Order: sequence, then C-alpha cells, then structure tokens
Amino acid sequence: MASYLVVANETADSPELHHAVAEIHKHDPDAEFVIVIPTTPLNLLQQFEGTVKSARVLAAQRAQSTRRYLESLGVRVRSTRVGNWDPYMAIEEELANEKYEAIVLSTLPPGVSRWLRMDLPSRVARRHPEIRLVHVVSRSATGRSASESPN
Repeated sequence: MASYLVVANETADSPELHHAVAEIHKHDPDAEFVIVIPTTPLNLLQQFEGTVKSARVLAAQRAQSTRRYLESLGVRVRSTRVGNWDPYMAIEEELANEKYEAIVLSTLPPGVSRWLRMDLPSRVARRHPEIRLVHVVSRSATGRSASESPN
C-alpha cells in the first residue's frame, strides 16, 4: 500500500488540493495519506481571518478540516501532523521517519507564495529525486485567489 505525504498550509482546504488527492486516490484506491501542516507564523500568512492566536492551533485546525473533507471523499488519511514552521524542514523531518510514494505539495500562486519564493518544490525534488513530487498551485481555502486578498 502506497503512502503519500500531503504538505499544505493556507491551501490545505483548497479545491485544487482536494482534486489532486482525489485523483491519486482514484488511480490508487488503497493509498494512504499523511497530512502535514507547517506551523507558519500567523504574521507570514497571506490570508488569515479569525481569532486564533497560535500558529500551532491554526495548523492543527487546518489539518483536521482537511482530514474530514478528504475522508468524506473516501480517501484514507492515516494521520495528520503539525510540522516545523519551515516547510522544507517539516518535509525533511517527515521523510526521516517514513517512506512515501510521492509528496503532494500545495502552494499559493507565483507572486504571492512564500514557499515558491523559497524555491521549495525544486529544493525538495533535488534533495529527494527518488520521490515523485506533485506540485499543486492552489488558491486559498476561502475561495478567493491570493491576488484578491485584502492584504
């Protein structure tokens, strides 16, 4: 049974990410998914609405929300985790402990994505060429594109 690592934060509940995971599940119905949400500091988020005062609490909420939705599609989610605030380190820490068929990495679009400015997809692909990387460019979970953000 193949395991897939899903890494996202602001885009964790995006339709684009949900679709990508559903497609993997369609082609590999026995697949298991692990969701990791890095604890991005609140002041670095493109869109943050709400009263949550802790990046860790927000990451845990996003992980559980994503899990509930994916499970409603019949996707098997083995676990959710709150990861290091640095998404590269969150991925490295996860890969040190588990083997994955692929990494599904969801980012905001170019121009607004901090993860793309960090060259995260390329860095991960260079460091782990044996693991397939599925890069999903998503809009935020609110349904607005990041360019429409009031920030």
